[in-house]
Amino acid sequence: MTPLHLLHAVHLLTAAHLVRSEQYGRSTHVYDGECFDFIVVGGGTAGCVLANRLTEDERTTVLVVEAGGDPPYESMFPGLFPTMAGSRVDKNYTSEKDERAQQCHRNRVANLTSGHMLGGSSGLNYMLYVRGAPPDYERWAAAAADPAWAWPQVLPYFIKSERLMDPGLLNSPYKIYHGTHGYMGVAREHRREIHKFLEAFRELGHEVLMDVNGDRHLGFTNPLFNIAEGVRQSAAYSFLAPIVHRKNLYILKDTLVTEIIFDENNNAVGVKVKTQDGAILCLVARKEVILSAGAFRSPQLLMLAGIGPREHLADLKIPVRSNLPVGLNYQDHVAVFMSIKMDKSNASSAPPNKHLFPLPAFVGYVALDKRQAYPDYQVVNFVVPHDSEVPFNLCAFGYWYDYDICHNLRNGGKGRNTLFSTLNILHPRSRGRVTLRSRNPEDPPAIHTGMFSDERDLDDLARYLEDHARIVNTTYFKSVGAMIVDLKLSMCGGMRVGSGQYWRCHARCMMNTMYHYAGTCALGSVTDSRMRVRGVRRLRVVDASVMPTLPGANTHAPVLMIAEKAADFIKEEHRLCYKK
Repeated sequence: MTPLHLLHAVHLLTAAHLVRSEQYGRSTHVYDGECFDFIVVGGGTAGCVLANRLTEDERTTVLVVEAGGDPPYESMFPGLFPTMAGSRVDKNYTSEKDERAQQCHRNRVANLTSGHMLGGSSGLNYMLYVRGAPPDYERWAAAAADPAWAWPQVLPYFIKSERLMDPGLLNSPYKIYHGTHGYMGVAREHRREIHKFLEAFRELGHEVLMDVNGDRHLGFTNPLFNIAEGVRQSAAYSFLAPIVHRKNLYILKDTLVTEIIFDENNNAVGVKVKTQDGAILCLVARKEVILSAGAFRSPQLLMLAGIGPREHLADLKIPVRSNLPVGLNYQDHVAVFMSIKMDKSNASSAPPNKHLFPLPAFVGYVALDKRQAYPDYQVVNFVVPHDSEVPFNLCAFGYWYDYDICHNLRNGGKGRNTLFSTLNILHPRSRGRVTLRSRNPEDPPAIHTGMFSDERDLDDLARYLEDHARIVNTTYFKSVGAMIVDLKLSMCGGMRVGSGQYWRCHARCMMNTMYHYAGTCALGSVTDSRMRVRGVRRLRVVDASVMPTLPGANTHAPVLMIAEKAADFIKEEHRLCYKK
């Protein structure tokens, strides 16, 4: 490279850096005692939506306090998402050890990846756009004792946030279930490689659906992603970047909220924060404090404020402000993978494209009882070219399985194209708990996942694996001599691969999280149906922690819906202007 070319490259990189640094606005300089109408704790998925919608009223000032900074360059590109787990933009939470979970993981704990940046986990997740099925939201309506959470009342909020950019769906009957004017770009990738697999699942009796977000929810599909024009549509990119110019929006980055401040009448009146340079400030909320810090941090802040289970707070000598089951009801979709080796190949692979999802993918939603209208399990399938290092890297460095398992995974598929399938229980019975480790707000909470605490989940997952494995008996898979890769699991020694006994052992050994943490500040028990915390005033929780049960879907789209709905609740209660 000549000096002139080098100088030009430096200028381009500098310009790109400047664009990115300005994309999400500069961090606001605030002073001790400064007042805002609303303070949103957490600039993740829900926090970005709230910042956007509440500042539509030009008279209303909103401060968003985010512990992380701007999303990094790699978060913009779908093909680079595997690089971010365990990085500086991951909070790097881990679970507490128990005797049931993560028995084949090197560290014997779950790595609970959680976004530490504006946009939160929407900046590093797998980008699947799925809503769930109507019965999911009937359960929410029952828990909240409010029909406002039933499917007909939540569907408009899914539609509101969405900007569908897929020509096929836009020209189909499914168009009525989608939005075209929202902030969040949504589209499908069209990869020829998946078609023969969809047909194989059709041969097993499954429907192949154009869309699982409409009126039918069982079948296999080419999925919708939060990807548009080759760019990840994180909540920061979609909802925050377009409105950072609003003069009534203030964003405080790299700043940790350490305390919710109350007055003598149990009104939440502000927050105490610790800035990046160590300064301690008290900031005032004239109308509300809104917790959008996620299923781990939101309950932690509530319990530190004396809002939580009386016995747990007493153990830490925290005076009880409101005795509520905060931190209980923790849920996650428990997952396990299966690899199927298929046709031999030595064909050269296309170079990776950072604007595409890393591998061709298709997704299935399956009910063992075909009479029910909602799925029991989801299976995300990746079509992996021969000798790809992606499965090994996911196994060893994403999921932290024992190295010998990951080497067996790699060697078992050597010289063969493979189908890498991740199955998860959509409606787990097991429950965990988030508790305080100490009274120090900078200590991470203790996360007891409770996975397989109800062993019926283990039995179900084994049945789902056995059901999915039937695919090797279809015409295409037989034609390529497909076989399930034997991971040679030491704890399953002597069991026949593919037997019911083996799948139960495989599920216990290989279980992992889908990173769908929810339920710790649930509607109905911790909050009322409008997400206001019971027993106090002017305090609301708006994030995945309010889900009383998990939807049968990835949680990103439901969190967007929750935040859109919360914004309308807040506008109505405070008589704010709605965007026309």
